[in-house]
Amino acid sequence: MKPRRENGGLESSETSGMTARIDTTDSGVPIDTSGQAIAPARLRRAMVLNTVCGALGVMWFTACAPQTVLPIFLKNYLGASDEQVGYLVATMQIVVPCYLVGVLVYGRLAKRKTFWASAHVLHRLLTFALAGVALWAATGGNKQAGVWIILGASFVSAMLMAASAAGWWSWMADLVPENIRGTFFSKRGTVINILNTLWFFGIMGALDYVSKANAMYVFAAVFATGTVLGVVDILLHATLPEPKRLPEEMRVGWREFVEPLGNRNFMVFSSAMGAYAFGLYVFIFFIGPTLTADVAKGGFGAPKIWLSISLAVNQAIWFFTVTAWGKIMDRFGRKPAVILGAMFPALWTLYVFMTPTNYAYVLIAITILASLISPGYWYGAGQWMLTLTPVKNRTTYIAWHSVIVGLLAAGGAVTGGWLMEGLKDFHTQVWGLHLMNFHVVAIVAMALCVPGVWMLGRTREGKEKPVGFVVSVLATPAILRAFVNMRVIESAADSARTARAIRTTDGVAGHLVVSDILKRLDDPDAEVREEAAWALGRIGATEVVETLVRRLRDPSSTIRLVIARSLGQLGDPRAVPALVECLSDKSEELQDACARALGAIGGRESVRRLLRMLEGKHAERVLVSSAEGVSKHGILEAAWEILPRMHSTANPVLRGQLAIAMGNLLGQPGEFYQVLTSETARQGARLGRLFRGAKRAIRSFRPALPREKQQDLDPLETKLRRARGLLEGQSYRATIEAFYGILQKLTEMVIGKAYPDDVAIDYAFARDAKLGLGFWFIREIKNLLATVDDADLLHTDALLALYFLSVYRLPPKDSAGDGR
Repeated sequence: MKPRRENGGLESSETSGMTARIDTTDSGVPIDTSGQAIAPARLRRAMVLNTVCGALGVMWFTACAPQTVLPIFLKNYLGASDEQVGYLVATMQIVVPCYLVGVLVYGRLAKRKTFWASAHVLHRLLTFALAGVALWAATGGNKQAGVWIILGASFVSAMLMAASAAGWWSWMADLVPENIRGTFFSKRGTVINILNTLWFFGIMGALDYVSKANAMYVFAAVFATGTVLGVVDILLHATLPEPKRLPEEMRVGWREFVEPLGNRNFMVFSSAMGAYAFGLYVFIFFIGPTLTADVAKGGFGAPKIWLSISLAVNQAIWFFTVTAWGKIMDRFGRKPAVILGAMFPALWTLYVFMTPTNYAYVLIAITILASLISPGYWYGAGQWMLTLTPVKNRTTYIAWHSVIVGLLAAGGAVTGGWLMEGLKDFHTQVWGLHLMNFHVVAIVAMALCVPGVWMLGRTREGKEKPVGFVVSVLATPAILRAFVNMRVIESAADSARTARAIRTTDGVAGHLVVSDILKRLDDPDAEVREEAAWALGRIGATEVVETLVRRLRDPSSTIRLVIARSLGQLGDPRAVPALVECLSDKSEELQDACARALGAIGGRESVRRLLRMLEGKHAERVLVSSAEGVSKHGILEAAWEILPRMHSTANPVLRGQLAIAMGNLLGQPGEFYQVLTSETARQGARLGRLFRGAKRAIRSFRPALPREKQQDLDPLETKLRRARGLLEGQSYRATIEAFYGILQKLTEMVIGKAYPDDVAIDYAFARDAKLGLGFWFIREIKNLLATVDDADLLHTDALLALYFLSVYRLPPKDSAGDGR
């Protein structure tokens, strides 16, 4: 892979950052330096022209900047050394102190683009020297002298570029709105890269087609064409609107000049990017020249067309992935995308296996794998940098960032040249692999990238998601469906399709679509609004809690019911006050939904309000929801309200819900649901398992009893077997009586003495709260037998008693009889 750069001279990336603080009309529309409003239609036209300019600029960049074509020309056709190639790359970086000169210039100019365009036209015109050297060498000129002419012209050109580049970055950051910046520049990059691929393919194909003697004329034509297109790029750029800045944004005194050096987070980021660039530049610019060099000269002898094929594969993958990376950056932040993308040098280990006979396979494998992740770095680094720069002093920050990164990158390029040149005679065999300088430098460069990635992890962006979270999103199989649904939801061309797309968005991958779904809460279609509210809860998008709370409190909202349920799914305590408020709403359905949500969220305030609901006069469904919510959190006091209501309601559905709430208190939340539903559908389905559990529960009392009393447990096991026969024979009253007798005897044995039930229950609570609750429950249903004529209710009571006996285990304690 080769690094991409654009007009700014920094890593080519979609810019990102804080929204520019610029002059606007009364309606809020920004105005340009001529006083003309930059309306949305004009901004769209400017962005289209910006893309055209980028395409022209990258054709100059590919041909005339030290990327692949120029190093190949220097090393393989002019005979330059690897050290001189390193110096060429370093010239683009070592001039970065000129960025600081640009800060002082821009600080005194009302318009940035005039100075930028003038300096950049001269910068591009100087690359005509490349074409001149190629023609001179073709006619027998001194090639080594040509190398030094190119180095000199590149140095002066780079100085002009560096002195003016920061203005372009701050100009673009002001012009393109932040909320679409990542997506726009990724789409722009897609178009640029397609044209760049065709251009590069043509260059490499022409060089392979002609003889080496005539190749000089091809290079001359390529350099001349690139220079002309590069100048046209700047002239067209100059027609783009430039938002007018406030006067205080243009004053740069000593305090503003050194301000970035005191910003710790910014300096850590810039140092991290510089450290990473150092490792990257040690190796990346020597890949193309070494691949295409003759085997006798330490290369792999690959035809140059293979570089074009590699680039074509790279751009094809980028075409399908770069927009996705833009979406990821807009939604999750630039930091995780950059760090993930910066992992691509790890693939350089595969170069160890490259030989003159298999270079094609290794090259394509590395290209495919690197192309999947590297856009996160190339398109996110500049955006992340701008995110950390304040609007008022942005140009200064950009300049200092460029200086730090550029100087370290220059050191990497020079170091790489020294290593390649110093190890040019290195050859060895390790485990059957033939290693030379190229392989050694690849491993060294990869290791040098590690500190930079580690430092990036220590830099804060602001609202970014953790890298591990983003990895989990990208690794889920549903990620492709999430991207497809995103396009449907964004376009909203058809309400039915939009609702269906939202409905099928869930899981971790759904976080990618949260911002799009959030916009659909106000969709004109009722189904779309409801599906959007459901989806936000289903996905677990806690970042939208405050937005949902505002809509829940809005009496005019038509989706308050769904929002309440979604807030329950999210489980965020920030929603509790609003849900508590809505418990007093006149809508019974909304009260019910809020009670369920509070039960799902839990917490002291939620439980306190639900207990208060149980004590008041409310609709049955609301009381049931409150009971279920309290029971999930093990609040045993709720049993005093739940059991009477379970016996008083004639609604079988509500009775079942209250029974499940009672089961939540007697055992583990959710377990009794399975018992009740299976026994209701097919009696006897779980009885064997429950009675075996009850037998183990009786035996759990053995360690708490003195040795001489342990044998008294045997008759209880016999009584338990009889109780099973009674339950299977549907003698529910007798079954409850049997369970009461068993638990009464167990409690008596534990507290060491027979007491009246009320006293025994108190002692049981003192020994273990669950034991006290279980004994209280069985005593209560036994006392209610005379008032119950409903066989289904008796069956439910018996199942609850058996369930408690099956799951209860007496906690260990020093001795029995502690209740006395």
